[in-house]
Amino acid sequence: MKNVFLAGYSTSYFFYALTFITYLLRWRNTWRYLSIIALTVNLLVLLLIAILSGHFPFFNIFECFSFVTFILGGLALLCSQTEKYRLDARSWVWIEILFLLGIVLFFPKEPSFYRPNHTFLWVILFHGFRELALATVLFSAAHFIRFRMARRRKPLKNHILFKGRNFLLLSTVFFLCSEYSGMIWCQAGWGDFWHWSATFFQSTVIILCLMFAFHIPGKNHRSDDIRCVIGAGTALVMLTIQVTKGLS
Repeated sequence: MKNVFLAGYSTSYFFYALTFITYLLRWRNTWRYLSIIALTVNLLVLLLIAILSGHFPFFNIFECFSFVTFILGGLALLCSQTEKYRLDARSWVWIEILFLLGIVLFFPKEPSFYRPNHTFLWVILFHGFRELALATVLFSAAHFIRFRMARRRKPLKNHILFKGRNFLLLSTVFFLCSEYSGMIWCQAGWGDFWHWSATFFQSTVIILCLMFAFHIPGKNHRSDDIRCVIGAGTALVMLTIQVTKGLS
């Protein structure tokens, strides 16, 4: 069965890579068709994980990043615009997808072991909202990177910067929903909705990063640059924490 998941992973990586290459070459219809194929293969892998494991694909690096790449790919296809500049926001999303799949290369390509709490509603919501938060913050980071790399930023300010900010806000909502679900999970499992631990410390770091990104004073180029750096840095923090949990 491992060979099936390895084949699905390799096939999705192949088509995402082709999508990125053809998108850089601006082969309009070709990259769209390839992205749809990549998303379809990605979805089939997720469905196979869910059917064979009996739980949602949220509980190890292979499952989580497969889910995140599917959401990111859908956002890139439906919520981004093609620009004349080669490395536009959509290009950075494809790069992020390939980077995530590259990380998966060093982890087992198989579902996580079944545990009784994998079917508990608040556990599912906790992990599911976490992955949605990671996907949307990475999508936001792609727009912040695009804005920072642009030489002439005024034409991009209303479009790229605001879209990055809005998706960062959406990521914050998803993350807070995850935290609320986790509180109920703790209350049901341990009789208390909060106690200090490494997991709570990691959550606190993420929340502080998100709050810093939204509370940078000023509306000039310097404050925009700082906001972009912190917003993109938050994506890196969330990704690092996710990988660290996968190693433990």
